[in-house]
Parts: sequence; structure tokens; C-alpha cells
Amino acid sequence: MNCREEGKLYFQKGKYSAAAEAYTEAITLEPSDAALYQNRALCYQKLCKWNQVLDDARKALELSKKSVKAQYLLATAFMNLNQLEEAEKAFQDALVLAALPEFSGYKESIEQGLYSMYHKRWEDEQSLAIGQDEKNKLIIDDLINEAYDLERAKEDSSGEVGAAERNRERRRAQLNEIYERVSEKRQESTIPESLCCQITFDLMRDPVLTPAGQTYESAALEQHLKHNGHWDPVTRQPINPSQVVKNLAVKAVIEDFLRENPWAYGK
Repeated sequence: MNCREEGKLYFQKGKYSAAAEAYTEAITLEPSDAALYQNRALCYQKLCKWNQVLDDARKALELSKKSVKAQYLLATAFMNLNQLEEAEKAFQDALVLAALPEFSGYKESIEQGLYSMYHKRWEDEQSLAIGQDEKNKLIIDDLINEAYDLERAKEDSSGEVGAAERNRERRRAQLNEIYERVSEKRQESTIPESLCCQITFDLMRDPVLTPAGQTYESAALEQHLKHNGHWDPVTRQPINPSQVVKNLAVKAVIEDFLRENPWAYGK
């Protein structure tokens, strides 16, 4: 058994470190074989060694520019290293390759990776925004306390008592109300019903159109036809599975929606 075969066997057994070592030995014998770097990158991906994934994916692409799998691994490494601009470009380049008929089977995984990257970027932005909100709230609360100290000093000199404390509590209540509204606003986002499957009620990824004009998630409709019979879940009209087609128009709308609303990925 040669090193390449050993690497494949170790990988299948889940022994990713041993597989990487075997592929490293194979590379010393065949340093111009792009597939070996790609396979070792897959091992490093399983081990979450993202810098090594990045290096091997780049080397594989130097040797084979049309390696869609290496391009996908490159994008995934960039994303996990939080280099999101580079990840987006790499995913887009992978989609260009996946448009070729021989690589079309990779398209769905690449799209999911791209939307996952958009979602990660959105989460990072939200985290920064929330952190900044907390800092701003503390600054405003300090100002409220400073105003209280000034008003309290005036009370001591005038003999009036209580107004400063009431003003401080009123201002704090107003501040809390503002930030509660901001928090609620962040959680108000909804997915349009027209983009949701009428079987699962989830956002569709692979929408298909029935002869009755209804759109469903492909896998959900397939299960319905298999277990319930060949009829439309909404209209109850008979369906010939061969008449079910991809709804490319709705899919394009969903892709645009996810790009503009990355929070929706995974919903």
C-alpha cells in the first residue's frame, strides 16, 4: 500500500493526523500532484488547523487552477481565520467554478458556505454594535450621575430635598427605555412568507414549482410525495413528479434576501 492509499484509509477511519502524515510522505514523492495537497488540506480541516488548510489549498490551486474543492477549502479557511473579505472572494470564485457542468454538484455546499460567511460577518457586526451600545450607556449613566451631583449640591444650599433623586431615576428610566427599544428593533426582523416553504414554514434553499403553481422546498415536497401520495399539499391537485421543476426565480430572490439579511441564514 502506497502513501496515498494509506492517507485515504486513515482519513476514512477518522485518523486525520495519521492521514495528514501519510499525505505529507506522498507529497515528497509527487510534489506536483495538486490532489495530494487538497487531500491533506481536508485532513487539516478536520483538525481545525486553518493556517495549514490555507497553505495547502493555495498550493493545490497553484497546481490546478480549476480545483473547485481546493477553492472551497481556501474560502473555508479564510472564514475560520476571520478574514471575511478574502473568504467572500474565494467563495465567489468557487461559485464561478461550480457553474461548470462537471462541478455543479459542489454549488449547494459553496452557497451554504457563502451564506454562513455572511451570517458570521453579521454576528460580528452585531457583537460590536452591542458592545458599543453598552459603552455608550455607561457614558450616559455617568453624565446622569454628574447631573445628580450638581442638582444635589443645589438642594443642600436651598434646603430642597428629593428633586435630584427623582430626576436621576426619571433619566435612567428613559435611558433604559431607549435601549430596550433598540434591542427589540434588532429582534424584529422576519422572513417574508413568500420565501418560506408551505410544508416546513422555513426559508427555502432549493425551491421547486408544482404544476399547480405552488412553491415548496425540494426535499420537503419529495418526502410528501413519497409518504402521502402524488398530490399538491396546498391545492390537493394530482402531481406527476416529472412535472416538478426548479423555481429559479424564487431561488434568485432568496439569494438576494440572504445577502441583504444574513441574520436569516440558518432560520
